[in-house]
Amino acid sequence: MTDHTANPSPPPAPPSAPPHRRVWRTLAGALLGLTLACAGIGAWTFHRIWTQLPSVEHLAVYRPALPLRIFSRDGELLAEYGVERREFVPLERIPPLMRQALLAAEDAKFYQHGAIDVGGLARATFANVVTGQPGQGGSTITMQVARNFYLTRDKVLSRKLAEILMAARLEREYSKDKLLELYMNEIYLGERAYGFAAAANVYFGKPLDALSAGEAAVLAGLPKAPSAFNPVVNPARATARRNYVLGRMHALGQLDDATYRTAVDAPIALATTSPPGIVAAPYVAERARRMMVERFHDDAYTLGLDVTTTISMRDQRAAEAALDRTLNRQPRAKRDARNGLEGALVSLDAATGDMLALVGGADFSRNVFDHALQAYRQPGSSFKPFVYSAALEKGYFPGVLVDDTQRTLTHAETGAQPWRPRNFGNRYEGFIPVRRGLVRSKNLVAVSLMQAADARYVQQHAVHFGFDAQRNPASLPLALGAGAVTPLELASAYSVFANGGTRMEPRLILSVKQRHGGAMYEATAPEGARVVSARNAFVMDSMLRDVVRAGTARGVLALRRDDAAGKTGTSNGSKDVWFAGYSSGIVAVAWLGYDTPRPMGRATGATLALPVWLDYMKTAVDGRTPVDTTPPQDVALVDGDFVYAEYTRGSCTADVPPYIRSRFACGGAQATDATDASADSGKPDAPMPAAVDAAERERVLDLFRTDD
Repeated sequence: MTDHTANPSPPPAPPSAPPHRRVWRTLAGALLGLTLACAGIGAWTFHRIWTQLPSVEHLAVYRPALPLRIFSRDGELLAEYGVERREFVPLERIPPLMRQALLAAEDAKFYQHGAIDVGGLARATFANVVTGQPGQGGSTITMQVARNFYLTRDKVLSRKLAEILMAARLEREYSKDKLLELYMNEIYLGERAYGFAAAANVYFGKPLDALSAGEAAVLAGLPKAPSAFNPVVNPARATARRNYVLGRMHALGQLDDATYRTAVDAPIALATTSPPGIVAAPYVAERARRMMVERFHDDAYTLGLDVTTTISMRDQRAAEAALDRTLNRQPRAKRDARNGLEGALVSLDAATGDMLALVGGADFSRNVFDHALQAYRQPGSSFKPFVYSAALEKGYFPGVLVDDTQRTLTHAETGAQPWRPRNFGNRYEGFIPVRRGLVRSKNLVAVSLMQAADARYVQQHAVHFGFDAQRNPASLPLALGAGAVTPLELASAYSVFANGGTRMEPRLILSVKQRHGGAMYEATAPEGARVVSARNAFVMDSMLRDVVRAGTARGVLALRRDDAAGKTGTSNGSKDVWFAGYSSGIVAVAWLGYDTPRPMGRATGATLALPVWLDYMKTAVDGRTPVDTTPPQDVALVDGDFVYAEYTRGSCTADVPPYIRSRFACGGAQATDATDASADSGKPDAPMPAAVDAAERERVLDLFRTDD
């Protein structure tokens, strides 16, 4: 029998999914995986950037690199040195107008939002990522602080993320006011100016609190593009940007209609003065700069040092003008820029040593070498007073007679070659008083006094006045100024006679203060050093006054000061000309010559240097009281001139040479105490007249009168 039972049929297969469903399912899986991968990468990137963000703690005591500034004693800026122009100003000292202008231009909702302005950031992200057009805005003030202090300015997504995270950290650590203060002092605003205070000075020559609404708007428009909106080079674009900022301020209710319209209509008026650098008194500024670099090295340019000098700008301008006028009167050939005639003038307050004026050359831009402080030149006859001062200590007083006859000094006398010194103009008078020898600048008298007093003694005596012994050797030609001195050394030395025998060390710096850091140096009251006795200084002063009254310095009579004293100097061959003198407590020295010494024709100290000194001193002594000196108790009058009182009581001068005649060589003399000599008010009845006659005086005054 056949089995007809059939095997059961397999169940039908389920219907397969449509093809399009499979595609979507695959895409969904891939998208999920990609999303998870992106999230992982994003989380890893976020973690990596966050953990690598720098610390922000140092901003709590933020002090930017501030330039070195040099000021006169009256507060005038002379120079500013530094790679960046900066001036740190705390937020409370930044005027509301400036803050409002900045926020209107850069971040009007700064105090309302957090570290991020979501709307602005979305617009920037769309522009950068979707359209591929980098450079769109959206950064808040805090984000810009993060960028300026910590990040690069590359406009890429990773930097933007770092900027956002850094801004968040800053907002967590600091107040809005602190962040705004950091921004307003750090942001670059063109012309090497960092921060709004520096920019206000650079562009408008004003402090922040003196800015108008329009000027504040100009500055507020600069952070977006300092070069493009720089009013110096792009005034049209700067004006358009300014007006945009003013419009924002007006819309925000910060400006009323009238102020807004006035500001929009006004042109941008920039400062007419040059921006900081070397502004005035360049030789002063350069000397002060070098002193700071010697002390602080390169930190001098970043510590924010404010250096106040002793310079008076009234004196400084008068000194510069005086030298300029004399140089400009010279023939063009002498003013040739390659090796032109140079000059220097330095003045001191005799009582303090303060430099009141310092001009180191004809033109700082042409020659930065400071002839007042660095140029060692032959002083000529301006050195003679120090020979006479030494001779006084040996008993050779103003009334002692010295042979003014030409003679030849032997090898035994000179220690070298025989020497036959001669007077200027080859004029000789036989035996004449010491006083007359100085008044007439007699070379033979100076050499004889140095020989009699001993050359080594005279040299050491001069060293006490501040001269360098090596540059002024102990030889007889030193009596005629054959050594080498600087104008500052000579001025300091003459100050001894003007200050009763005491020398004050010359000084240029009154104070050094670190901005926002306090005083680093304050000059103390000067003490000075006794160089010669008060009586030596008094007698020398009386003779130097006679040089003005009746000698080679008669041109000084135009100053109309009874206390004026000084001495001309002309080196051998007229290669250097000098005038050194003082009045009313101010000592000044003028020098002229060439850097490579060469003759200046018929120029002398009286014809070329004295006019510079006189021109300056007319301003310097204005408002000052002339110095009225009184003979010290240990000075006496003998035959109408001063001697040291002990010589009236038996002291004598030993080993008086035959070319000198002195009544004190072998005994005393009856004398009248100078303090009791009312007939001549303590002044000597000098062999030379105490003053020129009226006609000659007027003739001299006419030569030196000016239109002013």
